Amino acid sequence: MSGAWALAAHSLRRKRVILLGLGLVLAGFQFLLTQVGVYLMRTQAFGMLANLVPEFVRSLAGPSMVMFMSFAGVVSLGYFHPIVLAALLGLSIAIACEPAGEAETRFLDLTLARPIRRADLVTRTLIVLAAAAALLLTMMAAATSIGLACCTPATAPRPSGAVVRALVLNLGLIMWCWGGIALAIAAGAKRSATAAGVSGVAALIAYLVDYLGRVWDPARVVSRLSPFHYFEPMAAVSGGGIAGQNILTLFTIGLAATIVSYAIFLRRDL
Repeated sequence: MSGAWALAAHSLRRKRVILLGLGLVLAGFQFLLTQVGVYLMRTQAFGMLANLVPEFVRSLAGPSMVMFMSFAGVVSLGYFHPIVLAALLGLSIAIACEPAGEAETRFLDLTLARPIRRADLVTRTLIVLAAAAALLLTMMAAATSIGLACCTPATAPRPSGAVVRALVLNLGLIMWCWGGIALAIAAGAKRSATAAGVSGVAALIAYLVDYLGRVWDPARVVSRLSPFHYFEPMAAVSGGGIAGQNILTLFTIGLAATIVSYAIFLRRDL
């Protein structure tokens, strides 16, 4: 395990600029969303926004649409905005594909020449994934708290700490899930670009399948195969928390993919 921690420290040093840069961008976005919510509340624009949404869209979204057209909904937007989600999943996939990149550049030959086990390389990637997710999500949550504490009227119906924690957990679980899937793909790939491309396309297909299942009944059964089907941020925004089944499903998918990663990487021809 000491070898895995040493490798993880090396990887984090190499990625520190992009991690801090992305963290600052996402934290800044979260802070600005609190100010957007204040502006919309002061200009009484939430009612106008609701009127601009077509009736069929409101019927499709259900009660969650009403919650979204509120101060708490706008403040929480960064935790499920498609661009934020794509950035975090892209980072998870990039980190998870590190073993394939090291095999491609023959860096693994130098690494394994030292007293390090093969399994340490996979464990290293998991440590880096966990550290990166913890750093970014903590920065986002801190920015939300700062924005609400320093620049928001006391009368604003702000999201509770439990809601923010549920949203953070939801994002962390989907990052864990797709990080594990990408790691399983990278464990057997010869090129990092191939592993990243396959993982990215798989994530896109899964996202679109889940979207179709939400708006088109014939695709609803198939959408249950998508991990995004169990990513339910609006339930957290509305105060309902995250269903235990969704937590268990996302965690299990990531865990199963991680076990597959170890099995493939320990048997692959380097």
